[in-house]
This record gives sequence, C-alpha cells and structure tokens, in this order.
Amino acid sequence: MAERLLALEKAMADLLLDASSAEDFQADPAAFASRRGLDAADGDAMRRHRQRLLVYRELVQSALEDPLPDCFPHTHRILEEAGAWRDCIQAFIASRSVQSAYYRDINPTFVVWLADTGWGQDRWPFLLQLAHYEQLELEVLSGPEDPAPAGLSAEPLPHAVARFSGTARNLAYGWRVQESRAEDPLPAEGAAHLFCYRDRNLEFETLEVDPHSSAFLARCLEGVPLADAASGVGVDWAEARNLLLRLQEDGAILGYS
Repeated sequence: MAERLLALEKAMADLLLDASSAEDFQADPAAFASRRGLDAADGDAMRRHRQRLLVYRELVQSALEDPLPDCFPHTHRILEEAGAWRDCIQAFIASRSVQSAYYRDINPTFVVWLADTGWGQDRWPFLLQLAHYEQLELEVLSGPEDPAPAGLSAEPLPHAVARFSGTARNLAYGWRVQESRAEDPLPAEGAAHLFCYRDRNLEFETLEVDPHSSAFLARCLEGVPLADAASGVGVDWAEARNLLLRLQEDGAILGYS
C-alpha cells in the first residue's frame, strides 16, 4: 500500500508540475498511469476524472505563478515581451524548487532558482541581478519592526559601533538595476553600489554610494568601530560621519553603542 501511494504521489507531482508529463496525461491518462507503475484501477480513475485533474493542474500552476509578476514587474515585462515568460515559469515550476507551503517563499525561491540554474542569463546577463533587486524591495518592506535598544547614543563617535536597522542591505551589482523603469526595464551595464533600507515612512529607499563608502558600510555592518572602519578603507572621517548621520536620519541606523 505504501509503495502504491508513493507511486501515485509521484505521478500526481509529474502531472501538476511538468509540462511534458501533462501532455502525456492528456493524450492517454491510462498509459500515463501505467508508465509510472500505477495499477489499472488508478489508470481508470485518472481517465474518468481527466478533466477534473487538468483543472486541478491549472489551479496549482496559477498558485505558483501568481505572486511572481507583482514581485518582479521589470523581469516579467522583459521576458513577456521576448515571449519567454511562459518558458521561464514552466522551467521554474518543473524544477520543483518550491518546497514550502507558504506563498511568501515562492518569490525568494525563484531568485535562488535563477542563481542555481543560470536560466536565461546567456541571453539576459543581468537577469539574476535584476530579479534579486526586485525581490529585495519586498524583503525590506516586509521585514519585522526593530525598535532601537535602550541606551544607544545618537552621536557617531569615532570609537562607537553603529547599530543598523534589520532592513539595511549593503549590495554591489554589475548592472544598474536600480535604474530599471516600467517604460524602460532593461538595466545598463555598470557597477552599482547600493545601500537599501526601509525609511521612517516605511518606504523602500536606495542610496547609491561610491565603492569606498560601500566598503566602509560593510565594515560598519560587521561591527567594526566607526573610525577604524573608515580608515581601513580610506574614507575621510568627516565624510564617513556625514554618511552615517544621513542614514540615521532616514532610520537605517538606530543609534550607536
């Protein structure tokens, strides 16, 4: 009985997630079942409930795809205009990368799948970085509240350590993904050092910094004292302090300890 149930589960997964298996099922449900080790009774049941199973397949496919266009609007538009969105989604779903029962995990899983497979990146080399940046906005906006711990100072003294919001992200891309727009979603090639966070108005903010400032913020995030972090990457202390105060005013830095 356990082996039969396992075979039935695998057959249903093939039907629901794999496009070629669905075509095989549509052509002959009984043969589809037989090729997957199911008995004649299961094959007959699949034949009798063929239309219901196909409707169920459409529901599963829609559930896995529905969150993606909203989270990745520019990625979606680029691939849709190239006639490649459907191929991308079918490959993603067929990979069975989504193992979570929660909707919120579909979008980050899509980015991981792009990274693991390299899908489409021979034609669109920016694709992974653009999708990562688009997913980042949702990640930052949905992050938990992080009230400042008691006892933090408001002054960035040289020996102090910065305490960042949990939504702060320090990133470097090889494409100008932050310049992608609805009317022109293709990002230009070029380095982009971005510090992203949720501001005091709960809006997603992206601050572009130079490579030295990016390295300085990376050291600050690691807990290096501020003056040491600045001198270690060749950033003038006054410049570093101004950057910290700006981020603190916006809510990306909670204070200093």
